[in-house]
Amino acid sequence: MFDFGFSELLLISVIALVVLGPERLPKAARMAGSLVGRVQRMVGSVKQELSAQIEMDELRKAKSEFESAAESLRSGLGSTSESLRKELDDISDGLKVPAWERVPEQRTPADFGLDEHGKPLDGNHAAGNGWLDYPMPSENPHASGGFHTVSLRRQAMQRKRDMRPRHRPKPQLRVRKK
Repeated sequence: MFDFGFSELLLISVIALVVLGPERLPKAARMAGSLVGRVQRMVGSVKQELSAQIEMDELRKAKSEFESAAESLRSGLGSTSESLRKELDDISDGLKVPAWERVPEQRTPADFGLDEHGKPLDGNHAAGNGWLDYPMPSENPHASGGFHTVSLRRQAMQRKRDMRPRHRPKPQLRVRKK
């Protein structure tokens, strides 16, 4: 607050000793100390009140910002829910059509350029397709039953077997009895 050096304090104490005398000086010093303490407590409480008011103002601002963000989110979700509701209504209206009317047009192998056995219809299509150069499992005389594939069950059993801890017997130590 105020900056008093040692020389100023010494001067004030000498003047107080001369003016008040040695009998009243201790009482006056106690009274001055208690007044200074009250002033310090009062200044501290005022500072505390001001900081609390500032904090409350900041909290009010944060609350209003949060409420505005929540309101904008609420309105955005409302518009999104309305659009989703309209789309679901359109889908449900489409599902009211009987299943036999929703089935796509049936296609035949001839639509893909194949006969009923999976062979190309004419030689023009066969020349342009490179996939015909690869032997099919049914055409390969060395293949027994098609491509070699491991069943899903067998793969799962192999994975399970690989995950098991290997049994390794622990050495047993014997203690000799005397």
